[in-house]
Amino acid sequence: MLWSNSRLMVSVLVVVMSFSSSGCGSFSARNLPDFDDMFGAKAGTRDEEQHRQSYQKSRDPEDLRWLLANRISSGMSTSEVRRIIGQEGRRLHNDSWIKKGGGYYQSGDEVWKWEQDRNGQSLILVFREGQLVNFDPADYSEELELFEF
Repeated sequence: MLWSNSRLMVSVLVVVMSFSSSGCGSFSARNLPDFDDMFGAKAGTRDEEQHRQSYQKSRDPEDLRWLLANRISSGMSTSEVRRIIGQEGRRLHNDSWIKKGGGYYQSGDEVWKWEQDRNGQSLILVFREGQLVNFDPADYSEELELFEF
């Protein structure tokens, strides 16, 4: 796949260079193909939308896992996380149980909860000064599942 993309890129570059040096009319960006489509840059956005819609419809935890592993990261706001997941979160005010748990959280942190998936699991995330903290997308990547016992 990488070789074919590289070959395609070289071919497009040769065509563009030939066109611009041949003196055939004026050269502009609108004469170029959509490089994002060619090289899959928009595929991630399409994947995100597909997983978001699927999660909303079926509540499949695998769709949520994909969104967490590929689209959510520390530093995001609650509204960014809400947009990615596709639903409103709910602020938990009785959150001392999570703040006392491991020492990673501070008393002023806000704990937010998202509705249950079809297995009954809820997503709980912690925000400090409006930004997601102590979140590692790698915790949700498929590679980790290979090593679980």
